Amino acid sequence: MRDQEVREGEPSQVQAALGGRWRALVGMGVPLVALFCLWPYQRWSGEQRTSVLGGWMDQVTRDSEWHFCLLVPVLVGWLIYRDREAIKRLSMAGSWWGLAGILVGLVFFWVGYKVDTGYPGFVAFQLVLGGLIVLLGGWGWARALFFPWLFLMFMWPLFPLEERLAFPLRMMTASLSGGFLNLIGVSVVREGTALYSAADALVGLGQGDLFRLDVEEPCSGIRSLFSLMMISALYGYLTLKSPGKRLILFLSAIPMAMAGNFVRMVMLAVASSWFGSEFAVGRNIDGHQEMSFFHSMAGFAVFGVALAGMFALCSVLERRHWRRISSRREVVTKEVSGAGGNGWAGAVAGIVLAGAGLAICAGTDASLKLAEAGVKLELPLEVGSYGGRVLGMSAAERDVLDEGVELVRNSYASPKGRGVLATVIVGGPGKRTLHRPEVCLPGQGWIIGSSEVVTLRMGGGREVEATLLRLFRDGEGSDGVKVRVRGLNLYWYVGSDGATRPDYYGHIAKGYQDAILKNLNHRWSMVSVFVPVSEAPLGQEDLLQEFGVLEETKAFIEDLMPAVMKRAE
Repeated sequence: MRDQEVREGEPSQVQAALGGRWRALVGMGVPLVALFCLWPYQRWSGEQRTSVLGGWMDQVTRDSEWHFCLLVPVLVGWLIYRDREAIKRLSMAGSWWGLAGILVGLVFFWVGYKVDTGYPGFVAFQLVLGGLIVLLGGWGWARALFFPWLFLMFMWPLFPLEERLAFPLRMMTASLSGGFLNLIGVSVVREGTALYSAADALVGLGQGDLFRLDVEEPCSGIRSLFSLMMISALYGYLTLKSPGKRLILFLSAIPMAMAGNFVRMVMLAVASSWFGSEFAVGRNIDGHQEMSFFHSMAGFAVFGVALAGMFALCSVLERRHWRRISSRREVVTKEVSGAGGNGWAGAVAGIVLAGAGLAICAGTDASLKLAEAGVKLELPLEVGSYGGRVLGMSAAERDVLDEGVELVRNSYASPKGRGVLATVIVGGPGKRTLHRPEVCLPGQGWIIGSSEVVTLRMGGGREVEATLLRLFRDGEGSDGVKVRVRGLNLYWYVGSDGATRPDYYGHIAKGYQDAILKNLNHRWSMVSVFVPVSEAPLGQEDLLQEFGVLEETKAFIEDLMPAVMKRAE
């Protein structure tokens, strides 16, 4: 049987070729196992470090929305097996350029180990594996295995993208669903990501009496988006010939996921109007939402609509795609004529580089201790002429915020009646425990009109940059007149050493930078100040009033912060 794998060549050449394949397996296996299966890489949960793949397994098994990641290695193995005959004919012609990919991957590995975060480890795995393929097999192997290697990226859960993409998808789904329902005669009122049945005075129904639906993350499309993207990438690869058409199908997963969730929300709203909220959505028992059978079945609409649209699009792009599935993919290969390439030298080089990377990690001080917060977890009851009262953390916030996050909040009022809401949040031990107000505020019904960076005085001649959000939301007054409420929200992040950053991603980057260069593991805090501006009939707002309120708020912050800050950078 082995003679059939190598169609031309003398016995010595056959043995050399097979020996080259064994060297490749050993040369790839040893570094990958040592770096990503054995080395204690990150504190994924608890105090003990575990390996990259051990942490990956823990992450994808704990969160059911990412269970599909477990299928990816199996699918990659099937893709390689599918083209096994063509791959067998590839010559072993390793290139030393593969060392560049390995070295870059090892840099990512060290960075993730140093700052105790997993995502650089995921990137390192991809780069090291790609570098090893080029180093031991050569560019022919890299071309043949490019899609399986690229497809392997779906193996990694991308939790940061959930936070980055979920809210825009929630808002778009709510907006589209609300507009369509009103168009077909189901009157709804949208507030942020929530849909309420409209009031009907003729039958004595108030707003929200028929149904109250919130486009939460499971209904936003983000939870199904990544699995649909994986399916579209695989399906397009198997059925379409043109790279451009494959890319179109892959990108279509985004609108397809939104379309599925749009249909789901419409189904829930219409069923609530016809048969009642308990039938369509479920019952709320002691604060716990129990989904009805209809609600659960409506969830299948997400994949049903998305997959149907994907198949239809694929049929348009390539009419003969069904025949394409059963046919072998053609791979341009060369007959094996010997071991070729760098032989044992390449395998040894890969192992030595991995060992050197582990040695550097072993000599790295990665015992980062969480520093103290740079702010005091307290707010004064008097700030200038403002008097305050303690509000604290709400039950809803306590359920949403990550473990270890602490919060203090006071409301203040000036003698003129100007109200201010000041909040100080101290993050937990994780790197991303402080969320952006841009995520939370729209979920409460606020629409962000604009965002900009402004300079604030902190007292003592110090100035910091903060993000200013201009907010508004529309509603109805007691007399039925539509009114618009405007507000301002100023926020910024404070590090353990007093360093400040005006935005979320700036404080994340600063945290990684200081962990690497200063061995400082910040316990970040966020200061947020919200102030209502006006409430007036829609179209009659005094837009100039905002400038005066902003100046008053800046003066309030200047009086407040000396009592809150521990130290300056």
